Amino acid sequence: MNNLTCDDIRQTLESGATLLDVRTTDEFNSGALPNAKNIPLSILPVLAHEHLDKDEHVFIYCRAGGRAIMAERILAGLGFNRVTNIGSMHQYQHCH
Repeated sequence: MNNLTCDDIRQTLESGATLLDVRTTDEFNSGALPNAKNIPLSILPVLAHEHLDKDEHVFIYCRAGGRAIMAERILAGLGFNRVTNIGSMHQYQHCH
């Protein structure tokens, strides 16, 4: 996991990166980071190519970090090579 600053994330998102929340839809609807896209981990392998550009940078997060690790591995296996696991959403909730 990378120790990115809010500025690092903000700058990368402004340049076209995707912020991916891999929590369940219910968790996502209860609160998410601004401008995040939700693809629950359980359906990520099916929807990744349809909803993500494998040539664009993707930041992945979840509630505590475990699902983000699994999502990072899934995306790498699908040919996504610009994926960064930022871990827990709580680490970055203050970033706006």
